[in-house]
Amino acid sequence: MLRSAVGKPLDHDPDFRWRGEAVTRIENLSDIAFALALGMIISSAAPLATYRDLTGFMLLMIPTAAAFAVTLQIWTYHYTFFRRYGVADKTIIVLNAVLIFLVLFMAYPLRFTFTSFFAWILDSAGYLSTSAPEVLLGISSLRDATKTIAIFAGFYGLIFAIYGLMYGNVLRKAGLLELNDRELRTTRTARLGMWLSSVVAFIVAAMALLTPLGPFSGCFLTLQRPVQLLAERIAGRRGEAAVSSEG
Repeated sequence: MLRSAVGKPLDHDPDFRWRGEAVTRIENLSDIAFALALGMIISSAAPLATYRDLTGFMLLMIPTAAAFAVTLQIWTYHYTFFRRYGVADKTIIVLNAVLIFLVLFMAYPLRFTFTSFFAWILDSAGYLSTSAPEVLLGISSLRDATKTIAIFAGFYGLIFAIYGLMYGNVLRKAGLLELNDRELRTTRTARLGMWLSSVVAFIVAAMALLTPLGPFSGCFLTLQRPVQLLAERIAGRRGEAAVSSEG
């Protein structure tokens, strides 16, 4: 108890009472799935046999790290959700099953997306002609890169939509979970942020396919964090309006 009391101010979620103190079977299964996905991203690199292979491997570290970070970000959202609410009803079980299916299914395409697009940029700049042309992995045209980014953005949007549905489910159980006003506001903010992030990802997929930006539209996925900050500001204004109306 003393350890938890001392550690709480150092927690990344100090204003939310965590209801998922015990790790559930659904979390165990999900952690295994995320671990497999992370392993698939890392282990897809071919064994090194020559200096040329080593050069290609060093180049692959950058896109591999990006794919690893994206997957770890998705896991962080999952971890926070189940620590906050500890809900494992039928709806959450189904949504979580779809989520881990998408994560596992997206692992190789995710690695392919970052590696191929990164290699296409290097090749366009003339850096691959003397180092590791095999890194291209079949991305030889702007159109191929465009389709790859669109596929990735579509999967990314689906994952955030699943999280949006999960947060919507716990909001319907706010009474059973005894969420206080701050926790309700945090939950609504998280739901809004997930849905806005999903919309951004789907817009990026459409921009990749329908606009001259092509694969460079993937840069707009970096708007995810500003969009979530916007959701927090909207929720903050609503909270202030509610307090002033009560006053």
